[in-house]
Amino acid sequence: MERLKQLTEKLNRQTLEGASKEALLEIGFDIIRELMVSEKPVQPERNVEEKKAVVLEIPAVTVQSLNDRLNPSVPDLSDRLQHLRQDSLRSAMGINDRYIFLETLFRGDAHSFDTMMGLLDHAKTFNEAESIASQYIRVMQDNLEQIVVVEKFYDLLRSRFSSI
Repeated sequence: MERLKQLTEKLNRQTLEGASKEALLEIGFDIIRELMVSEKPVQPERNVEEKKAVVLEIPAVTVQSLNDRLNPSVPDLSDRLQHLRQDSLRSAMGINDRYIFLETLFRGDAHSFDTMMGLLDHAKTFNEAESIASQYIRVMQDNLEQIVVVEKFYDLLRSRFSSI
């Protein structure tokens, strides 16, 4: 132990004097070597029968990822982009959505679809846009595919008027 004390004092002194990194590393290695040599070998205990079994109770802990711990309520980029206000329904609508809306809601009638889109782009409020859309879109109650497409269309419409 005395040798370890001497080495740590030497390391502190050399650090204050601004010794080179190599010299400091060498002292650090000497400390490590001394620690390895000075370790006492582990001797087995003689009274093994007297030992009692110890039961450790570890509380159940839910493991959270680092991302969950740092930003638990921050929505990801795709969520934020979906809820941004759109200036035009035509620009907010992708080519696949346009095709699905045209075929499912208008049975391929592009003229009716374009007319409705023009009126919706000029609507001032969501209620006004909703009444325009309800005039053009007729939903069959038993057609589940059509109901899903209508909901998707109204979600797009809501994002257009979300911050107006």
